[in-house]
Amino acid sequence: MPIVRFSMTVVGAGLVATAIGGCAIVGWLAPERATSAAPDRAAAKGAARDRPAAERVTFDSLDCDPATGVPLRITGLLLRPANSGGSRRPAVVALHGCGGMYRTSPSRRDDLSSRHRAMAELLTGEGYIVLFPDSFRPRGQDEICTVENRLRTITQAQRRLDAQGALAYLQARSDVAPERVVSLGWSHGGSTVLAALNARASAVTAWTKGDSPPPYFRAGVAFYPGCVESLRGRGGYAIAAPLTIFVGGADDWTAPRPCIELAEGLAAAGEPVTITVYPDTYHGFDGPPSQGRLRLDVPNGVNPGKGVTVATNPAARDDAYARLRAFLRAQLDGPVNAGGGRDAPP
Repeated sequence: MPIVRFSMTVVGAGLVATAIGGCAIVGWLAPERATSAAPDRAAAKGAARDRPAAERVTFDSLDCDPATGVPLRITGLLLRPANSGGSRRPAVVALHGCGGMYRTSPSRRDDLSSRHRAMAELLTGEGYIVLFPDSFRPRGQDEICTVENRLRTITQAQRRLDAQGALAYLQARSDVAPERVVSLGWSHGGSTVLAALNARASAVTAWTKGDSPPPYFRAGVAFYPGCVESLRGRGGYAIAAPLTIFVGGADDWTAPRPCIELAEGLAAAGEPVTITVYPDTYHGFDGPPSQGRLRLDVPNGVNPGKGVTVATNPAARDDAYARLRAFLRAQLDGPVNAGGGRDAPP
């Protein structure tokens, strides 16, 4: 499949942080977890392969609950690789898009959607722990796709604080290598990845400065994000860790051109960024075949009021997932010492 790529040699970020932002100061605290949920059901009758069990967890966002002024309590689903034993493992914070992270069927509203379940299986199969934080239900919403951008009350800045809370939660776990956590997201969640890696944002610089701060996100992965806010933000944009972006060249929901311009500018500045553009490919190209449709209920997009296209592209999905595996292996794999730090090179 022909693609367009702007890239540089990926370099280790080596950035560390004090977890200060929003409502809370986050230290090395033992995580508070809810009781384990029962294993998820198979998505289709007769499915033969084993699936990782999902554990429902809770943790504090660095965002405030406006009603109480205390940190907003976030729920999430944690999935671990089979036979992980007692070793520390790399982890991924997976950030849902504007449709939320769950299925829409009332009888399965607490199950991960097909796209998210497929990614969970891919990542746990690679040996990574995966955390899906839910930014919507704790704020009283199931989805924001059908809400005009100017009327949305859940922002990328708020979700960045959720992602940072998820990072702090994972770093407090005894089974996670705290300096090997990546952020990954789709669409609105992909935009959140960009926001979370913006080295010029105060919420990021507050984390990444200090004498002995804990590590920050090791890298970021964004699938078809909206890039306008990062491209045109008043404070400018630079990345705090290596970033890779996957977009559809025909996307009429989150336009690819701003992402291409963002990547070009970062690459020209010597930043470790890669973008892959799939021609004739639409939004949600890694989703299930059943999603392919014109969505007239979405008021945003390249042509407001005319709907947006969501369509799977198996060839683009397979290529993106292969590149994703390679990117994560380059960023996350390798020995980890008993204290969670990197072993010295030979």
